[in-house]
Amino acid sequence: MKRGLTPKAAFLALLLTCCLLLPANLTRADDVPKTPILRIETGMHTAAITTIAIDDRNRYLVTASDDKTVRVWEAATGRLIRTLRPPIGDGDEGKIYSVAISPDGKTIACGGWTGAQWDGQKISIYLFDRKSGGLTHRISGLPGVILNLAYSRDGRYLAAALGRDKGIRLFSARDYTQIAEDKDYGSDSYALDFDPKGRLAAASWDGYIRLYDSGFKLQAKKKAPDGDQPFSVSFSADGRQLAVGLADSTKIDVLSGKDLSHLYCPDTKGVNNGDLGNVTWSRDGRYLYAGGRYDKDGQRPILMWSDSRKGTYKELPGANSTIMHLLPLNNGSIAFGGGGATFGIINRQGKRTVHVTSQIADYRNLLDGFLVSDDGSKVRFAYEQYGKSPAVFDLSTRLLEADSSTTVDASLKPPITSSNGLEVTDWEDTDKPQLNGTTLKLQEYEMSRSLAIAPNGDGLILGTDWYLHLFDNTGNQRWKVPVADTAWSVNITGNGKLAVAALGDGTIRWYRLSDGKELLAFYWCCTRTFFPHNDRKRWVLWTPLGYYDASPGGDDLIGWHVNNGKDKAADFYPASRFKSTDYRPDVISRVLETLDVEAADGASGGKGSRGP
Repeated sequence: MKRGLTPKAAFLALLLTCCLLLPANLTRADDVPKTPILRIETGMHTAAITTIAIDDRNRYLVTASDDKTVRVWEAATGRLIRTLRPPIGDGDEGKIYSVAISPDGKTIACGGWTGAQWDGQKISIYLFDRKSGGLTHRISGLPGVILNLAYSRDGRYLAAALGRDKGIRLFSARDYTQIAEDKDYGSDSYALDFDPKGRLAAASWDGYIRLYDSGFKLQAKKKAPDGDQPFSVSFSADGRQLAVGLADSTKIDVLSGKDLSHLYCPDTKGVNNGDLGNVTWSRDGRYLYAGGRYDKDGQRPILMWSDSRKGTYKELPGANSTIMHLLPLNNGSIAFGGGGATFGIINRQGKRTVHVTSQIADYRNLLDGFLVSDDGSKVRFAYEQYGKSPAVFDLSTRLLEADSSTTVDASLKPPITSSNGLEVTDWEDTDKPQLNGTTLKLQEYEMSRSLAIAPNGDGLILGTDWYLHLFDNTGNQRWKVPVADTAWSVNITGNGKLAVAALGDGTIRWYRLSDGKELLAFYWCCTRTFFPHNDRKRWVLWTPLGYYDASPGGDDLIGWHVNNGKDKAADFYPASRFKSTDYRPDVISRVLETLDVEAADGASGGKGSRGP
């Protein structure tokens, strides 16, 4: 597995490109879904943290995520204060790609793939009251997904960067009416930053850096000197320098804050993979920081220059996945958000003072360590990347046990990736997998991550960032089904009836091979929110209709998201509140017997979708 391409949040694979394309089938406005939506809830994000935000006094750290939530944390401790829930829908609808908090800490703006499902391809920015969690305002009718949001230093303006070639928009923070725009962009715009005087810098994948004066008139426009995909911009404290991070280079450009002329490149000698796509200056302007997909021994360090013009860098601890965003704090520390659902704060001495990590299993690099029994009733997985900390779950007995044995149960089989009749190549971390020399058709920018060939050789499953694809042995697609997160590992049961996938949201899901219908989902969680060790005992197992089985305490790991329309925050109800009706181990048992969720529901006297 190529380490530089493995993170869920790899810039060129998922967040930064594919999610920018609005669904082609959205030709009319639909209602916000009223049916309760089953969601995982651990008290922490379950997908990539796309951006972070901090108020002027550094009291609140806000995180946005692909998991369709925004979370407010106490910056000093990493304690969760509140979860903000905008309206969500199917597929990508509701994924949050950017968040900003007003300097006074009162208002939180967020957006991404937000509102398109019910507003006829038009996107909304949601404004939340930080204290109450209420959705107070919605900026609607925007023509592209929201990739970046930024408040001006004085709090008077909110700027938004849009996907595709839709440019940027400027809103008054008094009533959130649009007051300016620039549509002359040739590609996605990912980065915005205001300087203390109200000037605005923007970066786009059309290759240009743009500088606007405090009246939002274009002051300068120049190509990034050392890359075609400028991804982040950051003004120095005095506004005289503008650092530019590049998604396609390990270089960093420092430009003049006056006219965008090139000043210098900080020393990045030894950074020989990935990129340093995210940059930020310290509050006092004395230090420059950068991070991204640059990998060193399986970690993504953050680099710090004390003299960025001439000095060498110091490596600070970062995360085990892509550094998605960096922001400075008043005391000289920096905050980071990571693609593996992690965030933290690092002081100038290089010590993590806050580090909040994901509470889900990490299936990256699991692949042939993902084993299933012939009937799919037993699975072997691992809690940690590279197959570390393996465990076995038995559906028939509901036992979850660690598996440290060097001798693996012979009844459990790895996915078949090589067959005499089928030669599948280039399927790991590429967008052009091939079957017998012919490229298997995926969507533009879709990355293949995992493979399983049917035991009888009559087809294969490809797991990607967005779908499971079933192809026959000639390369024709039989079906594809969307997945909640990257399909890091897939397998096909020996009886040829089920596909099983280990996804980036920490779930394992069972699908009927004949048509791709999802039958069961399994989720487990360690309890290291407040402790450094793992308590890997809790789990919950559910059907798409909402019936579940769980270990003690496991039914608090899922719940029901209930939309309240376009203009109100959604509600959330833990599944444990409905235990008297929804806790149905008997239904769970029947699903794999019948391979039919509705039949199992009906045979057990069920009445359809559960929850509120």
